[in-house]
Amino acid sequence: MLQFKKIRIPPKTIRVMKMSDDGTFGFNELQKAFNKIEQKYPDKTDAMLMSLGRVATNKTKSRSPVGKTKKLRGSWRLKKPKKFGTARVVRVQSEAPHAHLVEQGHEIVHGGSTRKNGRKLNTLERAVRRVQSKGRVEGRKMLENTMKEMESSFESSAEKLLSDLTSEVEL
Repeated sequence: MLQFKKIRIPPKTIRVMKMSDDGTFGFNELQKAFNKIEQKYPDKTDAMLMSLGRVATNKTKSRSPVGKTKKLRGSWRLKKPKKFGTARVVRVQSEAPHAHLVEQGHEIVHGGSTRKNGRKLNTLERAVRRVQSKGRVEGRKMLENTMKEMESSFESSAEKLLSDLTSEVEL
């Protein structure tokens, strides 16, 4: 006689078939194994994310240019893992106010501001105010290049974590 039993595993409900009372399929053990994996999951993923985040922060620091103030290199910080939607996320960010200009690049302007009241000045308004554009500085892409480089190591670490979690639970 076949029976259907619902097991609640966030965020989906899975129907599992159970054979007769002799426990041929062992779905109760499978449910217990899933519960064990679910309990161990946050701690181990947070540890993995923090270790990869430390590596990414150090690589980003080493790729950051040392300018006149020498503050950009020391401003990179690693934030603790948080739940963002359905994923766990660790952030690498800079506390320096000019970090985005070095990362993404910027326009070199002499003679004043290129904006007034939040809108960009057109060519005529710039000429009247004697604002001159002297070119553009390309971005260094320290963080972007580091994240591209870390993708493969993240995937291998995630696969290793998954295999470790499933090997710990004996079925």
